[in-house]
Amino acid sequence: MFFLVPAAISAQELKWDAALGQYQRICDECISLRIRSASGERINASEVTALLSRLTSLKEILQGATGQMTPAQRLRFQAIRLRYEEVFGLPVRSTISLPKLSSHLSDPAAALKVQEFCAPCNTGHKPSGVRASVILFAGVPDLYYGAMVSLSRWRFGGYIKASAGIPFIKPAYSCFADGTTPAGYIWTSGKESISRWAVTAGATFAPLNFLSIYAGAGYGRRSLLWQDVAGKWAEVSDRLAAGLALDGGAVFQIGRASILAGVSFIGGGTVCAEFGLGLNF
Repeated sequence: MFFLVPAAISAQELKWDAALGQYQRICDECISLRIRSASGERINASEVTALLSRLTSLKEILQGATGQMTPAQRLRFQAIRLRYEEVFGLPVRSTISLPKLSSHLSDPAAALKVQEFCAPCNTGHKPSGVRASVILFAGVPDLYYGAMVSLSRWRFGGYIKASAGIPFIKPAYSCFADGTTPAGYIWTSGKESISRWAVTAGATFAPLNFLSIYAGAGYGRRSLLWQDVAGKWAEVSDRLAAGLALDGGAVFQIGRASILAGVSFIGGGTVCAEFGLGLNF
């Protein structure tokens, strides 16, 4: 009878040691994936599959473990967890919990939270959840300016953009491209201007930690203006483009800075290139 108790305790401790060993290997793998993806390396899908296999193995080990961890085992668990938090820069009360091993094994499935926590790491994103960015941009050859605001969670998100030409010119009357007007002909001063504005919204997708692509649609208006010899502006009605506006492009992230490069199009008008700078929050 007395010989069976030490043997039972030894077997129990060995099971917890095996669970902690597997737990440490999984955390180390998440850390490795995070470091590699942050450096721009593409993560192979087979590595993620191998990590999920380790998660299944850990669940099987936990199902066979009973009782409590020893003080030494608890210290080992805390050391693993603290290193994990230090690498990812997570506060102790982070909204995304680390995989926890219960000292009483009340919830063996809790170990599967490793998969949830590592998901953003595999895509190269910070595990902080929602991110926001504000970008100011300009367009050419139609000279205009605008702002883009986006929100994203891990890989997916949305944005809204608004732009307008500066200064905004309100036409006094309209004419046709052949120089005729309802009252006769326009005598131009030789100056012309583009009046342009657009509002669009759409979706974003981040295939890499430093790169997001976006595409959307909305409404816009683009008109050509001619100045007459009296200093008044006339809108060239048969050069007017109004209606569906489309845009798309890429946003490159360098630390807290964002660099935008994209295109914008208003139905029947000119395709414009857009370039901008912004901040991530």
